[in-house]
Amino acid sequence: MSRTEKEVCNLVRTVYRNHKNYWKESASLMKKLKNTYETRMFKDIQFDVSQIRIEIADAFAFVEGFVASLFSKFPAVEVGRDSVRKGNDKVVKALVNRWLYDQRQMLENASRLALIYPNAFFKLSYKNSNVIFDRISLRPVPPWEIITDNDASKWSEQRFVGHAYYLPVAKAKELYGAKKYQAVVKSDFFEQSAHPYKTAQDEDIPDEYKYIEVVELYDLIYDCLYIWSPNYSNGEKLLEETSPIPVRTYDDEPLPPIVPLYYSRIPDSPMEGYSSLFRIYDQIYEKNIIRSFWANAIRRDSRQYLYKEGSVDEEALAKITAGIDGAMIPIDADSLEGIIKPLEVVPMSANFDRYLAAVEGDLQRGSVLAPFVRGEATKATATEVAALANYTSSEIGKMARERDEAVELMSQIYIRMLVDLLKAEDVEDTVIAEGEVYRVTSDKLEGKFRFAAADQSNTPIASIMKRQELVELLPILQGLGVDPTKIKEELIRQFDLPKQFGEAVEAPAAPVAPPVAVAGPPIAEEAPPSQLPSEALAQQLAQSIPEMPTSTPETF
Repeated sequence: MSRTEKEVCNLVRTVYRNHKNYWKESASLMKKLKNTYETRMFKDIQFDVSQIRIEIADAFAFVEGFVASLFSKFPAVEVGRDSVRKGNDKVVKALVNRWLYDQRQMLENASRLALIYPNAFFKLSYKNSNVIFDRISLRPVPPWEIITDNDASKWSEQRFVGHAYYLPVAKAKELYGAKKYQAVVKSDFFEQSAHPYKTAQDEDIPDEYKYIEVVELYDLIYDCLYIWSPNYSNGEKLLEETSPIPVRTYDDEPLPPIVPLYYSRIPDSPMEGYSSLFRIYDQIYEKNIIRSFWANAIRRDSRQYLYKEGSVDEEALAKITAGIDGAMIPIDADSLEGIIKPLEVVPMSANFDRYLAAVEGDLQRGSVLAPFVRGEATKATATEVAALANYTSSEIGKMARERDEAVELMSQIYIRMLVDLLKAEDVEDTVIAEGEVYRVTSDKLEGKFRFAAADQSNTPIASIMKRQELVELLPILQGLGVDPTKIKEELIRQFDLPKQFGEAVEAPAAPVAPPVAVAGPPIAEEAPPSQLPSEALAQQLAQSIPEMPTSTPETF
């Protein structure tokens, strides 16, 4: 049963409005998280301009600490064929790893988005390139651009998923024809307003520099892709309808080119996600308040003096409160000893130190990263450090598994999109896989493949722990009689040593003992054949030697 265009437009409009309203209510919180990461938490908070504001970089350290702990090498996958015996897994692996090699920065940027905001996504799309294998691009997408079915319990059970974005008018005409578009100026998500499109200044901008908002909605129930815009025909018509969804799995199921990345989830609403940075937002805010208070208080910790004169008036009080260094404040006090007396400055209460320590403790508990992972020196014992390392490794390993699942899904989508390109253009190209040259056709990429991220939740901290444990086990392994060659291979693999270290080295020949001297007349040693002169050389030497006289010369 198919829907009419009016029914489809009503569906897309409803989903789009719900999505917009949801993120409009969350925009202020998202802006706070963004400013906190950028160390600009006080940017939109009203403060007395005479007060100093100090911000710490704990949010930046929190996010970048996770990113550094999650990524150590370039992303890669292992590929194996499933029960359907089609295609060539060697070619698939070579093509995917060739493409993933250039995507590390995209993965890191998406991880930052997923840590700062509730989640993040990847979008795969086609692009122009002379090499057919490079015609698929990947970019990270913030959560407010992706339309999700929040009623679903997991990604594969969604009824729909979409992408709302701004498209230049010139590009829209190229893709969807020269229609009559209601061009608008691109609005900033963090600057929500009642009329995000039109301002007095926008009227002077030519349409060539404006945009239309486009919604790609993948209807997974009816297997249709709807492309709709609120800036075309007042949203009453579709820009384009594609049925079925273009990208398909090996068994002809729809495969939207959108990949999720969730590092934290709300248990009863897993599709919404949860910001890891928001977990420690209050503690960072309190630390900034304390540090700002200290910064203002320390500037009033100055030398001030009292001297006898009339009673303290408003001018004198102003000098005291201003905290001017070396200020002389006249007073009329019979109890003042001497002519000049320093004004005592009461030290700050110890409650500030205790409160800051409590905030620091809350901040540490809100982060799974151990202090030494962030480069902080601690007084922990070796046993405590090992326990913290194991805990940190397991928690980061959990996040690494989320990263691996995203890499595996985008690898599958890349291959399926590449199959469509090869079929549509009927071209062939070559790739080197395990030292052999293969001619790539769509048939070699068909079939069911299983993708597994090469690291499989491996992280820098996990690698360090494995190396340390391996070194500690060496005496035990040798005592158990494990083949030394196998131990050497594992050491080379774990420590990323050159493969030449594993090659066998020929032992040098044993030196020959010199002959034992025997008493008797010396025996002339015969020169080796390589050192004997040739016959021609011997004749030349004989001619060059002058003839010796036969008679004894006369003596004077």
